Amino acid sequence: MNRINLNLDHCFGITKLIQELTFEGENVVLIYAPNGLMKTSFAHTLQLYGQGKLDKIKDVVTDIAGSVDIKDEAGNVVLPTSIYVSNCEEPDSETPKNITSFLADNALKQQYDNILRTLSEKQKALFKDISDHARSSDIVSEFVRVFCDGQSSLFYSKFETVMADVSGEEPCYGFKYNSIFDKDGKVKAFIDTNRNALKDYSDKYQAILQSSKLFKQSNGKTFGTYQASELSKSVADNAFFEVNHKIILGDGTTTIDSSSSLTTLISEELSSILNNVAVKKAFDKIDKKASANDSLRQFKEIIENSPDLVDKLLDYNNFHKEVWKGYFAKFKVKADDLLTSYQQAKPTLDTVLQQAAGQRDAWENTICIFNRRFSVPFEVKIKNQTDLLLNEEAATLSFEYKTHTDKKEIESKVLEEIVLSKGELRAFYTLQLLFAIEKMKHDGGQEHILVFDDISDSFDYKNKYAMVEYLCDLKNDTRFKMIILTHNFDFYRTISSRLQVKRNSTYMAYKDENAEIKFHKAEYLKAPFKFIKTKANESEFFIALIPLVRNLIEYSKDISVDPSKSEYLKLTSCLHVKTETTNLTVNDIESILRNNIEDIPNLPTANTTSNIKDYIYSIAENLYNQQGLDEIHIQNKIVFAIAIRLKAENYMIAKLKQVMSGEEFNQFYSNITTNQTSALTKKFDELCSPTNDIQLLIKEVNLITPENIHLNSFMFEPLIDMSVWRLKQLYQDTKTQLV
Repeated sequence: MNRINLNLDHCFGITKLIQELTFEGENVVLIYAPNGLMKTSFAHTLQLYGQGKLDKIKDVVTDIAGSVDIKDEAGNVVLPTSIYVSNCEEPDSETPKNITSFLADNALKQQYDNILRTLSEKQKALFKDISDHARSSDIVSEFVRVFCDGQSSLFYSKFETVMADVSGEEPCYGFKYNSIFDKDGKVKAFIDTNRNALKDYSDKYQAILQSSKLFKQSNGKTFGTYQASELSKSVADNAFFEVNHKIILGDGTTTIDSSSSLTTLISEELSSILNNVAVKKAFDKIDKKASANDSLRQFKEIIENSPDLVDKLLDYNNFHKEVWKGYFAKFKVKADDLLTSYQQAKPTLDTVLQQAAGQRDAWENTICIFNRRFSVPFEVKIKNQTDLLLNEEAATLSFEYKTHTDKKEIESKVLEEIVLSKGELRAFYTLQLLFAIEKMKHDGGQEHILVFDDISDSFDYKNKYAMVEYLCDLKNDTRFKMIILTHNFDFYRTISSRLQVKRNSTYMAYKDENAEIKFHKAEYLKAPFKFIKTKANESEFFIALIPLVRNLIEYSKDISVDPSKSEYLKLTSCLHVKTETTNLTVNDIESILRNNIEDIPNLPTANTTSNIKDYIYSIAENLYNQQGLDEIHIQNKIVFAIAIRLKAENYMIAKLKQVMSGEEFNQFYSNITTNQTSALTKKFDELCSPTNDIQLLIKEVNLITPENIHLNSFMFEPLIDMSVWRLKQLYQDTKTQLV
């Protein structure tokens, strides 16, 4: 594959993009795109295309369905399976970050994590209901403690076993869970120590129970306080009684015809039992011992009000499990849903684990590459861990955090949330990318298109160059065609240089006047300011040299001493409206440029005596009227920026002169030694009461123009990023409104 022809319509932020990318004699296409232009939309579109999800591509504003056509030079459709997109933000953009540290390729890990996420949501819903009923916030860990011996990996298998014994008829007790089943084991210890006293209390309660006309025990069945309470709840709204139903007790003499009469009967019968001398005396023995410990207060209240539980508590462990079965019976719909989902997922999970196990060698090689190339404060290792869902051995990532004096294994979640910087975190995510690529190397020679979206963003320089080194290696592998996207112009130039990308495979993206995305041939990859100097015979370049030479004088000469000071101030007077501005000619500026830079070509105009400010305005006007203005060329942006600021300062100076006396203005104006536009703006806002529109316009001038004029430290990336259309519109606004 030597070329790719792209035809994208309504793909997220891309309204239209028709472009041929050439790989002829090259395995890399390099694209620079300013932030917010098209880079993320482009990568996301190709990612969905590669995943076979064309139906998800659309214009997110208008909701128009997107269209994607990608063909090679022979007109063949590029296979979606050949495209892999990575932005190194997350291992997979559709999978929530860090569900597991399960070691597998993206597809397998996504399968595994999707199943786990579904089960986790169902588990959370079920245990939220149980937690509310039991009034316990740690109910999941309690299940693990009771049934899984504290091993969370056994959760689903043990849940399946427990559910096999749940019919749905089990009683669901309403006492506060931790009042009986406390983590410290104090209740169980009390029961074991006072077993005889508790049994005596239970026996006496059971004996007196037989004389109750409501509470009964017969044939191994008990109608005690729990059952009476449940019956009372079921008829509480009186609907049962209002249709002329009645409850007749077993003795045949007592008829209940309302919920209130049932409540009264239960209260009287329970009071009669609890106030029985023998029962009361037996309880007092327990009460005396339990009262010595504040943590047993709620336990004591429970067995006092529900004596029928005491017999069950004597078989503490069995009752503990009985209580859990009651919870699952009460919330059986959700419990069955979780169980069914788990049972249906098991065959798929088993297959995923087997396939993942077959990838171990490739992962070990990937981790070796990562540890050798990348500089992060941890070392990545592979360890075996019992799988959460199937209770089988599975490989997971392990991270050994390095300090000055020690090494300590730490969970990946802790690494991400607490320890790592964003750059280090991206290096961590790079593992998934490296593995995907290493795995592709074993796909039988199939050609792959790798799309990298700002792969170096947030890396420190060591890791940035580690990634560049890896890309260099990939470039030499004919199985891979790389499309590298970046908004970082420094990285763009680095990749171009280090990977020696051919000029016809290097692009700069921009948006034209019709909002279509276009690709421009690469510019400014080498010696951009030398390039400006050699073009000084063109008006835009001549003006662009003014701020550059001004900086050169500032950095290389003592500007406190004439003639350097004079030259510096004259060039400053081209960028700000100074007293000297009206007297400076094009010829004056040419002389300064020639004094400081050798071999400048002839001036672009014969009219060297014209005023420099008027000359700048005339060139800006020519650019404004130019058809098909180039979006990339920085000289055009510099001209607009200078003209815009001069017009804004002219306007503010004129308005201030109208409200200030000549002496006041001259004193204020002569005292401005730095940040002149800001000083004028502050005084203008204070004295001239500008309209809101004018205020906003001048604020925009202050916001946009400085970085396009002051090429401090020769950083010109703001000039590349700034849209010429925005500057053109701002020029028009200042020309029409600041008059």
